[in-house]
Amino acid sequence: MATYDQLLESAREHYNVPAMPLVDDVASFLTSLGATPLDLDRYGEDLIDEFVDPELAIVAFTLRAPQLLRQRARSEELENFASDPSSEFDPLEYGEANEEWTVYSHEIEELSRIHVVLERADHTAERVGNFRVYGGAQWLREMLWAATGVVPRDPGSPTSGSTFFGRAFQFADRAPFTAAPLE
Repeated sequence: MATYDQLLESAREHYNVPAMPLVDDVASFLTSLGATPLDLDRYGEDLIDEFVDPELAIVAFTLRAPQLLRQRARSEELENFASDPSSEFDPLEYGEANEEWTVYSHEIEELSRIHVVLERADHTAERVGNFRVYGGAQWLREMLWAATGVVPRDPGSPTSGSTFFGRAFQFADRAPFTAAPLE
């Protein structure tokens, strides 16, 4: 069995990403894809779930890129993230104060947007300690794992082709693709 560093090196080649263990590096990478900061103070209640430590969550991003997301989506994501053509979307369904989040949620459901939350490491604010990707972007989860070296608490929706990613969980003392929600 290869070492974790060897696995990461192979994964970085496979996903064509450099090592990015620092929060600033990942933030720059996400920005290069077109992501913009998302206010954690404003949306923290919507973004913090059982896979995000509220004490360590340091920055959030949103990326509205329908073409990119659909182009990189796996077949399962294309099937599961789609608009229901029989239902009308009402951005004010949950009230005017929630209009923006309602639109964001709808765009995630139709594979037009994703959100990413980065956590700092326990011991240092500069390093990534975990990340959470909301929406259909398994390719990004796996790229972020390869770049940061951090096995996320939420594995997303990997496929049998996610061999590098699946092997990483064993180094975190977890079965392949096993979630590790906070207790």
